[in-house]
Amino acid sequence: MDQRKDVVLSNAVLWARKPMSKVHGSMRVRDGKILEISARASFPKESSLDLKGRHVIPGLIDAHRHFFISALLPNFGDASSWKSQEDALAAIESACMTGGPDKGWVFFSRLDHTRWKTPALPPLRDIDAAAKGSPVLVMDTTCHKGFISTEALRRSGVRRDALRCPGDIDIRAGGMLKGTVWEDALHRILSAMYREIFRTYSEEDKRKIILDEADRCLQMGLTHVHDPGVSTDIQKLLKEAQRHTPLKISWSVTADDGLCIPPALKDEMGAIHSDHAPRSAKFFLDGANRTAACMPIVAGLKAAIKAARESISLESFSPLSLLLEQKITVRDGKLFMPYQRFEDTRDLLERARVFTDKGYRLVVHALGNVAALQAAELVKKLAPAGASVEHMLVMGEEDLDTFAGCGAVASIQPGFIPFYAESIERMGVLPYLKTFPLKSLIQRGVAVCVSSDGPCGADDPLHNIRRAVDRKKTDGSALDPGEGISQVEALTAGTMGGSASLGLKNNGLSEGEAATFCIVDGDPFSDN
Repeated sequence: MDQRKDVVLSNAVLWARKPMSKVHGSMRVRDGKILEISARASFPKESSLDLKGRHVIPGLIDAHRHFFISALLPNFGDASSWKSQEDALAAIESACMTGGPDKGWVFFSRLDHTRWKTPALPPLRDIDAAAKGSPVLVMDTTCHKGFISTEALRRSGVRRDALRCPGDIDIRAGGMLKGTVWEDALHRILSAMYREIFRTYSEEDKRKIILDEADRCLQMGLTHVHDPGVSTDIQKLLKEAQRHTPLKISWSVTADDGLCIPPALKDEMGAIHSDHAPRSAKFFLDGANRTAACMPIVAGLKAAIKAARESISLESFSPLSLLLEQKITVRDGKLFMPYQRFEDTRDLLERARVFTDKGYRLVVHALGNVAALQAAELVKKLAPAGASVEHMLVMGEEDLDTFAGCGAVASIQPGFIPFYAESIERMGVLPYLKTFPLKSLIQRGVAVCVSSDGPCGADDPLHNIRRAVDRKKTDGSALDPGEGISQVEALTAGTMGGSASLGLKNNGLSEGEAATFCIVDGDPFSDN
C-alpha cells in the first residue's frame, strides 16, 4: 500500500476520539497518520475501502502480560487436563522416561488442582519416585504456586534458609519438605530451568520462541504488550527480537534471580530498556493463592458455614481444605490474611527508592486490599515518575477512597472472572468487599487499565474487555454486577488505559494521531 496516498476506511463503526464515542462513518489515513474521521458513510470509490459495517477500534494494548512465560509454555507439558494426583504422577513418570538418561528438565504448566476431587498436591516422596532423578517443575495457573522434585531444588541451588520468605518452600511439622513451592522459590527454579535449557538453544531458536508469541499477540489484535518483569538476559532477548516484529514489546526490571524477588541496584545497573515505554521496576507486595487482605469477621463465618455444608454434601473435606489453605488471623475486629511480602513498609520504601530516584516508574503487584493500601502508601511517599498498581482484586469502600488519592493507575483483569469467581465467592468477600472494582475506581477518578495477566488468565484482549462489561461467570450469571462498566469505558481501558498504565500518551483514533487500529469482523463485545 502506497503510504503517500490517502487510504479511506469507509462504511465502518469507528470507536474514535478521546473521550471515546462510536462514529458510524469513515476514517481517512495518510502516511501512518489519521487525517480525518467523518460521519460520512463513504468517499470516492477509487480511494475507499468499504468495510461493510465492520468495527474499527484503537490498537489493543496488554499492559500486564507475562510475555516471556507465555512464549515458553507451548514448548513444554500441559497439566490442565489432570484431575488427580494419580494423573499428575503418571504424566511426570512418562515424561521422565521419554527424556532419556540425560535427566533433562521436565516442566508442566497450567495446573489447576483446586478442581480435583481431592485438591491435595502429591507429596515429595511420590514426586521423586515418578521423576526417577530428573528435575521436575510443575507450575499452576496462577504462576505463583507449583511443586517440584528434589533434583529440581538441587540443580537450581534454591535453599529454604536463604530465601527472604522461607515460607515459599512448604515444610511439614517435622521440618521435611512437602514439595510445594511459592513465589520466590518457584521463580528461582523457573529461571534456573530455562537458563539451563537455553544453553542448548541457538540464538535463532531463542528468537523464534519470542517471535512465535509475538505473532500470536498480533493475531489477537494486540499492538503493544508489556511484560511486568523480566531479568537482564531476557531483556536482551526481547530487545533483539524487537527488530523482527511490528509488535511493540516493553518490560519492567526485576531481579535477575527471579520474577517475585525485589529488584536491587545491581539489577538496575545491568538493565536493558525497551524503546516503547518509560523505564519501570516491578515489586510484589503479596501473592495470588495467598493474599494480603482483610474482611469483616461475618464474611469468614459465612464462608466457613458454606464450605462445611459443601463438604458434607460432597462427602469430602475439599471445600474446607481450600478455604483454610491460607493462614487467617483476627485483629481489630476483622479477619486478616497476613501474607505481605514486605511486612516492614520501610524496607519496601528503601528498595523502591533505588529506582524512583533514577526516574523509574513503579509497577506494583497488590492483589488484596491490604497490599493495595501498602502500594498507595508507597506511591504517595516516593512520588515516582508514574505508577501502575496491578490486580486489586478485592477492595472495600474506604480502601478505594484511600487508593484514589495516591495517583496511580489501576490495572485490573476482569478476564479472570470466569476462572476464579468460584474461589472468590468461597472466601465470603461478597458483599463486604468489591471485586475487580472497575466502576468504583472510575467513579473516584482513578485511571483504569484492563489487562490480561496472561498466561495466569485468558489472554484474549477482547475477552478481558467484554468481562469488564458483563462480568460473566461460567454459568452465565454475573460476579458483583454493580462493578460492571460501559462498553466505551471498557474499550478505553483496554487501549488508552493500557498506555496510561505504561506512562504513555494515547488519544486513540483521533485526527493527527498515529493510525494504530484493529478491524473487527463483528461487534467487539459479542462472544460469537
